[in-house]
Amino acid sequence: MDRSESEIPLNGGRVTQGIVRVGDTVRRPPTYSSPFIHKLLKHIEFAGFVGAPRSLGCDEFGRDVFSYIEGDVPRDLSWHSDDVLIEAAELIRRYHDATVGLVASEAAQAVGLEVVCQNDLSPCNFVFRSGRPVAIIDFDSASPGPRMHDLGYAAWMWLDLGEDDIEPDLQRRRLTMFCRAYDADVDLSRVVNFVVLRQRILIAQGRRIGDAPMERWAANCLEWTTRHLYNVFEPSDAEGHAH
Repeated sequence: MDRSESEIPLNGGRVTQGIVRVGDTVRRPPTYSSPFIHKLLKHIEFAGFVGAPRSLGCDEFGRDVFSYIEGDVPRDLSWHSDDVLIEAAELIRRYHDATVGLVASEAAQAVGLEVVCQNDLSPCNFVFRSGRPVAIIDFDSASPGPRMHDLGYAAWMWLDLGEDDIEPDLQRRRLTMFCRAYDADVDLSRVVNFVVLRQRILIAQGRRIGDAPMERWAANCLEWTTRHLYNVFEPSDAEGHAH
């Protein structure tokens, strides 16, 4: 294969270096988590979930090979309509439900492992067609965890919580709608706790890697969330995750 002619670098979303498209496939350098990612994608495909790439093994250069999903991947966070937010939450729920079998054990349940979290459910890791989210991509950080760990981060990213140009009352309505599209009986106080947890994790990550803009942005989002969501949803500290 003439790689210079056949490979097209992918630059949508927040793409890891070295990812290319070859025909109807995506090739990417392997990582320590590659075996788990292939197992995860095969499992959810068997479970009937179609909103993710399919695992196609490895190529002659040892790279991971996945099916290519046609569509657009945004580079940045932005405003999304109610319909798009609902569809995104429903897609996340279908993904989570498809992963349950991978963590179905008493030991996993005993420590709160409910699903395989994608761990970066930003719109920048979704494929859109005609402005609608149709698939989730980039499972490099996937790991077993509680549903709320993913949902809290997804709510933060999809609603762009912390954006001062969006009225707090409107964000509270959108947050309620998004989370209830995922689960009609969702405990909104738990979601807020996990939003705060993920914001604190990103602050710590920014500090650890020396990314001051990331740390500052996440800290501003945390301050906004604490000021505008805690007073309304009154999150309990029963889980001890947000402190």
